[in-house]
Amino acid sequence: MPDTKLTMQNIRDHLRKYGVVYVVLIVVASVVTSLLWTMTTPVIPDDQRILIYMADAFSDVKPLEPYNEALLEAAQAVDPDIREVAFESLMFSDPENDYTGVMLMMTRLVAGEGDMFLAGPDAATALLQSGVCLDLEPLRQGGWLTELTPWYADYTAPETEQTTHLLAGMKLDSLGALVDMRAFQNEGACLVLPMNSPNTDAAAAVASELVRLLKEADGDA
Repeated sequence: MPDTKLTMQNIRDHLRKYGVVYVVLIVVASVVTSLLWTMTTPVIPDDQRILIYMADAFSDVKPLEPYNEALLEAAQAVDPDIREVAFESLMFSDPENDYTGVMLMMTRLVAGEGDMFLAGPDAATALLQSGVCLDLEPLRQGGWLTELTPWYADYTAPETEQTTHLLAGMKLDSLGALVDMRAFQNEGACLVLPMNSPNTDAAAAVASELVRLLKEADGDA
């Protein structure tokens, strides 16, 4: 008669004999669970979502996530169809030493992703050179983000070699809360709105609310 007692020795022998089977079952279950999650989780269309990329060598979205609800309210005041505001880190370092960040950023831009960038110095330059920076002068003339210093720059179109002087972004140097909360290095960084975003008006409203909240965190509000 086989020994069916539940002893440590019997458990060891069983695991030694069938351990590989359990490992395979666990892996299969994990893969199936991941696929089911991906297939059943609702995907919010780009035109109903404000995606804010934090593009630099280091960024952390977690300290800014508590602002998401207030930012969503600001977006919905302009466009009631907006369903989500989200931050996402995008690794970007000096392109001369690491071209990966440029390729990743260009891939996201070509795909039409990203409604706002908090861009470090290198990333801001790459955005300008790619020709995606929305000219923010009309917004600023309407009183938008006058508390920030404008970043004026020249963009030269490679096809025509025509140079355009534009308000390419708003400098983030005065928003020390970004560093204090260890979310983003603000020195030399800029806030940029890409011209291919389907949510420019809502993104501009989100930018205003984000700056207000960061100023408030700085004690400047």
